Amino acid sequence: MKKLPVGQLESGMIIAKAVCTKDNFMLFTPGTVIEARHIKQMLDAGIEFVEVKDVEKVPAVSGELTVKEITRKFRRVFKDITLTNPFEKEKINQTVNELLRQVLRDRCVMVHLTEVRDSDSYIFTHSVNVCMLSLIIGLYLKMKKEQLKHLGLAALLHDVGRTRIPKNILYKKSALAVGEFDEVKKHTVHGYEILKNYNLPDLVARTALQHHERLDGTGYPKGLRGENIELWPRIVAVADVFDALMADRPFRKAFYPHEAVEIIVQSPGQFDADILKIFLQNVAIYPLGTVVSLSSGEVGVVVDINRGQQTRPVVRIMFDRDVQKVHFIKEVDLSKSRDIFITRILKEEQVENIIG
Repeated sequence: MKKLPVGQLESGMIIAKAVCTKDNFMLFTPGTVIEARHIKQMLDAGIEFVEVKDVEKVPAVSGELTVKEITRKFRRVFKDITLTNPFEKEKINQTVNELLRQVLRDRCVMVHLTEVRDSDSYIFTHSVNVCMLSLIIGLYLKMKKEQLKHLGLAALLHDVGRTRIPKNILYKKSALAVGEFDEVKKHTVHGYEILKNYNLPDLVARTALQHHERLDGTGYPKGLRGENIELWPRIVAVADVFDALMADRPFRKAFYPHEAVEIIVQSPGQFDADILKIFLQNVAIYPLGTVVSLSSGEVGVVVDINRGQQTRPVVRIMFDRDVQKVHFIKEVDLSKSRDIFITRILKEEQVENIIG
């Protein structure tokens, strides 16, 4: 680790220690790969020195895509499938590679998971989110790169069968009738039938078929139990349920992250215990530096993560419940203040509006 004047920073260097303004607002978290825009932000904020990791710079990648751009790209793949056109395998592989690269660069890329999504874009954003979550679980399971690519492919395409479900059922704004829910459940079989016709690893199609199976036999379409459910579907099952709970749906509002985790944990015997443990301990639902709104009405920034209690980090308060800037350091450890919880993540423009 070395301390450098901001003027000597270069793109590709990695921040070693959190960069904060004079009034204690966190600009960048440890592990951030410095870009030209970051240097400008630091200069504008009056930052003089930054501690960076004493390692080789991360090479710049031309044509790097944002998660939103990846989602739009993936949407076109789904459109091809809907129109029964053969999708280009190279396009889907590029999408997975882009997502894997994002995860390898920064395992705390889940900040976008709590954004509100309209029902029309749900299937696409959900698929990308599930892919990223599955890749992170795969990383902690120490999967090799080729395995990760195939897992990512399976996760990205797990819901492709939904394209064959009538839209009036898929986007119904009230609770589904029994017959309608039976129709929705067929998306697992539809997905398998679609994917088995492509030159993809067999387990990709079987993941689409099995991702709603549960270890206790309560899942569908076959009611498989225990070891009869393969590893990739077990991984995708956890990621799928978590992200689905975090999204607004036509028939209900999104759950808060802590509520989503509690719902999953309170489903004993349904999910693989080892995968669930990895997910709960390692997926940074609220990465360091995330600006959040609390149920107390206060606004703060996440400064520490309680391992094993990812939904209850330590938050440094910046604005009180009257949206007035605080002039003293106050940190709330949500693992100890059980009556307070995070209600939402604030986007950059929302933070700027508060500051303004």
